[in-house]
Amino acid sequence: MKRLTVLAPLLLLLAGCVDQANPAPGPPATAPPTIAATPLIDPSLGPRGPRHQTGIPEAPSATLSPGQGLIDCGTVILEQGDKLPRTAAECFVDAASAGHRAYLAVTRPTVEGDPIPVTYTSNDSGHVEVVTDSRADGFGPKTITTEKCQGPRVGDYGVDFTKCVTK
Repeated sequence: MKRLTVLAPLLLLLAGCVDQANPAPGPPATAPPTIAATPLIDPSLGPRGPRHQTGIPEAPSATLSPGQGLIDCGTVILEQGDKLPRTAAECFVDAASAGHRAYLAVTRPTVEGDPIPVTYTSNDSGHVEVVTDSRADGFGPKTITTEKCQGPRVGDYGVDFTKCVTK
């Protein structure tokens, strides 16, 4: 116990001897990066209408330049009769239309309830690759289909396109 009584004040005394102007050698402390205000790439992607007023986060990020980053618009598993949430469809359509890379994964059931995953991936040029995996469909073709699409828009049940070509 006597050692502890002697060591405690000694440690406190030594702690006060550290020179704050010349810290101990080692990796320098890094300051958090400063984020400058970046102008919107496409003003139409900024705050607008009901989405902004309801507190739903803006999607996609309007500070990305085409070719930078990947916007994840979500992974959605739908039940029989469900529609894709409009916010997920808008996220993907807005990003693809602005030339951003984006990803959206949707699984829909067949009439019998078999899951059919569909992935939407846009590239920098606004083209979209749609991959439909029907291998789990007990009554379907059990294939993976890849389409190259253009002109994404929000449809009644999800994302629609003006033109698609099967690869």
